[in-house]
Amino acid sequence: MPVSMCHLLVRGLLLGVVVALASCSQFDQKQVPVIAVGKGLRPKISWTPSPAYTLAVYEGDKDGDGVGAIWYATGTGGYQNFLHSPVTYGVPPANSEVAAAPPLQSGKSYTVSIARKDEKGRGDGFTSTRQRYVGTHTFVAVE
Repeated sequence: MPVSMCHLLVRGLLLGVVVALASCSQFDQKQVPVIAVGKGLRPKISWTPSPAYTLAVYEGDKDGDGVGAIWYATGTGGYQNFLHSPVTYGVPPANSEVAAAPPLQSGKSYTVSIARKDEKGRGDGFTSTRQRYVGTHTFVAVE
């Protein structure tokens, strides 16, 4: 029984989709950063698992996903997990790129967001099979 060109094309596409899905790294909930924030107006921010590639602090109880952060720290090297726990708010961590940090206000809510890249995946950009793990934690600054 002859196989038409259309059937071959469909089989090839399905095989390509299956291979692409199989090569993706599965989401691992244990890789999502769990964040703890200390007391004071320059609190220590720690997370596990460490390291991560970015830390951002936002006013209020929402994660701005990189937009409107009042303070952030990223490890040098772009999206590499070079930022290690713990970090003190407003103090530039070693090997980081940091924005200026306005003082926290006692009694006001803030949200910390930490993103880390899947170490099990491979590639970058369009061909990436890596997962992106983001943890958030909202706290009230206490003097």
